Amino acid sequence: MQKMVKVNLFIVLFLKIILISFFPLTGDEAYFIFWADNINIGFYDHPPMIGWVVYLMSFIIDDFRFFRLFSFFSALLASYLIYKILLEFEVDKERSKLIGVLFLLMPVDVLMILIVNDIPLFIFGLLGGYFLLKSLRVDWLKNAFISGLFLGLSFLSKYFSVFLVLGLVLYVIFSGNRKHLKNVMVVLLVVVPFGLQNLYFNYVSCWNNIMFNFFARSEGLEYSLKTFVGFLFVLIYYFTPWGVYYLLKSKISKDNLLKFILFSVSVGAVVYTIVSLKKTIGLHWLLLFIPFIVMLFSYLKEEYMAKMIKYTLVFTYIHIVVLLVISFLPSSLFESNKNYNTVLMFKNTDLICEKIERYDNIYATDYTSSAILSYHCDERINVVMNNSKYGRESDKVVDVNSLQGESINIFYRKPPNIKSLEKVFDEVEIKEVPLLNTKFYMAEVKNIKYEEYKKYYLDVQREKFYDIPDWLPQGMCYFHDRYYD
Repeated sequence: MQKMVKVNLFIVLFLKIILISFFPLTGDEAYFIFWADNINIGFYDHPPMIGWVVYLMSFIIDDFRFFRLFSFFSALLASYLIYKILLEFEVDKERSKLIGVLFLLMPVDVLMILIVNDIPLFIFGLLGGYFLLKSLRVDWLKNAFISGLFLGLSFLSKYFSVFLVLGLVLYVIFSGNRKHLKNVMVVLLVVVPFGLQNLYFNYVSCWNNIMFNFFARSEGLEYSLKTFVGFLFVLIYYFTPWGVYYLLKSKISKDNLLKFILFSVSVGAVVYTIVSLKKTIGLHWLLLFIPFIVMLFSYLKEEYMAKMIKYTLVFTYIHIVVLLVISFLPSSLFESNKNYNTVLMFKNTDLICEKIERYDNIYATDYTSSAILSYHCDERINVVMNNSKYGRESDKVVDVNSLQGESINIFYRKPPNIKSLEKVFDEVEIKEVPLLNTKFYMAEVKNIKYEEYKKYYLDVQREKFYDIPDWLPQGMCYFHDRYYD
């Protein structure tokens, strides 16, 4: 491997550690830590794996920067697995090593500094694919069993794993060797208990994951050329424009490696293309399949490989500079910006905690504020007065009935709508919380008007998030039991 590549690899990894240490805690990260602080067999939005990972890591060091190391080492392991998979297909050892390193030099690797649910999905899915591939060559039963375990863990990270599992199954089926079908059967049998665990959680928890992922998130979507074009840009971003150009200029052999790559991504590609006709495809949606995209670059001609690494490094360093600027830029520079309070929310949360520590029974009206403040203020801050489809984990622990006759404080980043508060509380007093030349707000409210709150919030939430279809078995539902049964 060229000395230049090794030096830049060291620099990129070092800068990733800097970013892990200093990039502000994001809302999604805080929300998953919020899960871990209230560990359960499942959570509202997605399968529980990221909450479990954070929970286990918290026994060692309970700090979000430490949790991010799971992402850091997952990327390193992914690089090694890319190398090993390419060797399985008899790609030259040096070329395999270089492709593994290329993954670590790409912008996607730099973005993998956050501890989010796409990380266990990504690494467990890749491990499952590797061991399934290995089972086709040696120790079929042991490796197929291990593959099933990792693919099961991937499923308990995010439902997207189903696309990879189906793609891998198709690869084995069309591999031309009927003997390998037994490998698939073992893998699927091992995966089944993981699916049953999630099925049980959904059955006793209002079908949370199903209702969120297949109903709430698709409500009101219409066909749009804009979202499809956006998906194409996401693909180009990951491949990079020069990567696409060099692939087109190189000779791609129609060999077993290409078959493995294409089958692995096939189901995901079809589903994402269809979904993109109505819904925006985020960058993180494709993370599970990035290692397979990277493997395609093993077909690059030698003359293009050096250029690929060179231009990719420039692109990656641009990302790093932007993230470093975000990490270290003083909040005061955003003082004239309309989102200044939001900037303070992420970069100066400790100061906010100092300002609001005199208040008891604090709530927020959005999951980001709730999770960020819960972490930094070391206090459970739940959500009320919120009809958003996102981040509804607080529904499980907040019993609105118990707020009758109680006084609570509701935190706001911006001036609250007093009329909306007066609709559902008997007494409302707004307190300003001055901080760094701006103001946050605390609404001191007393005695909830339960029937009015039910009308404006609970009834809306029941219709949008808890209206379980008749064709689903009717199990337990905390929301219905608490407010309607």
